Amino acid sequence: MKPKHNSAKLSFLFPDLLVFNIIHFLLITNIGNIVNSQAHFYTLLIVFNNMAWLICSHVAGIYKYDRIYRVYDLLKQTTITYIFFGLITWLFFDLNFLADTVNFILYDVVWFGVFLIASRIGMVGIVKFIDRTGVFRKRVVIIGDVKQAIALVEQLEKKQIFYEIKGFFNDTPNIANNYAYLGAISDCLSYAKNNNIAEIYSVISPDYMPELYELADEAQNNFIKFKFVPQFRNNDKYKYSFEFDDSLPIVSLKPEPLAEISGQVQKRIFDVIFSSLVIVFILSWLIPIIAILIKMESEGPIFFKQFRTGKNNRPFLCLKFRSLKVNDAADTMQVTQNDARYTRIGKFLRRTNLDELPQFFNVLAGDMSVVGSRPHMLKHTEDYSRLHGSYMLRHSIKPGLTGWAQVNGYRGEIKVDEQLIKRVEHDLWYIENWNFWLDMQIVLQTLSTTFKGDKNAY
Repeated sequence: MKPKHNSAKLSFLFPDLLVFNIIHFLLITNIGNIVNSQAHFYTLLIVFNNMAWLICSHVAGIYKYDRIYRVYDLLKQTTITYIFFGLITWLFFDLNFLADTVNFILYDVVWFGVFLIASRIGMVGIVKFIDRTGVFRKRVVIIGDVKQAIALVEQLEKKQIFYEIKGFFNDTPNIANNYAYLGAISDCLSYAKNNNIAEIYSVISPDYMPELYELADEAQNNFIKFKFVPQFRNNDKYKYSFEFDDSLPIVSLKPEPLAEISGQVQKRIFDVIFSSLVIVFILSWLIPIIAILIKMESEGPIFFKQFRTGKNNRPFLCLKFRSLKVNDAADTMQVTQNDARYTRIGKFLRRTNLDELPQFFNVLAGDMSVVGSRPHMLKHTEDYSRLHGSYMLRHSIKPGLTGWAQVNGYRGEIKVDEQLIKRVEHDLWYIENWNFWLDMQIVLQTLSTTFKGDKNAY
């Protein structure tokens, strides 16, 4: 599978890079005098642009073999890549303060964007043509129990322009998702030969049915591919993900997109850009105003600093605007709805979530992320880990300013065990289902809740 994956990836990547550099060449020949006076800079810029596109496309994963034929994913990931590429290119230009190169960079990014739109529209047309004609579609059948084959069916349905599931063979009759029961396992090969079946998938292990080896050999001799799909006992608590270390298959109990380097890099780029924009355009003028208001009302520091639990259970110093009077119980006692420790400005800051804004410095420093599981004080981490067996799993990623639990109403004071259980469930769901667009959704929901108000914000 690896050579097939790489060849498809290169066949899709090569046209993008080819056109990208043709655009560079045409712009250079048309700009002329400007380029001749700064040839070394333009050479560096072209090399930089190529590297930036390769890095952004790798992080977004637009050249993955299966994604090429999934139209929505292709368009979504291409858009993400182009936005990040445009931002990086503009930052490179801006940092060099070369005003006479603005036309080159502007036309470079815009014309490449036009090509991406045109090429992706063309790809959509090709995919629809292939789907409509079925010219490359393979007929497949599945051996085994329907319940065991659900995951396999879902994967094949995602690539339905290339696969057509004809039905199931099993010694016990069964039907699922409108796919027919075709007969006993012993009938499989004759059916495959008479109905132009290209591939046979078995979700039954040959360890339990050794005669499948003989069936596989006969299928191969008739130019029908035979594939075994490993199965695990159904368990609602766990989801399985597969990876390969060279040729060694490895199974993980839970999928963790942020365990992949590409996911970490993509999330980190967003964190740096977003936190930098907030710090420069909001906190630069807001901090002095809030600082004056805090100092006018009570003695003590402007910022409240507290060690909280970070990624992999490592503590970090979390920043907030001080919203309480200075007290000895700040590191052990939760804030309650009518807490006597509130200052007047502090109550407003907490109700509007403004007290959390200094944590963008934590995000920029790499201790936190914009979106993740909310960090708890060290004592509460110790207490909650004894109450909930999966609690510590939420610390497998960086904590966030906001999170999936918070936008679903599970924030603030924890009064009963059910609130903790729901919070952990939502945090773990986020870890298993993370993607860039989910982060965007959570950020937008957080902004909406901030403006509308949240009864749990106190």
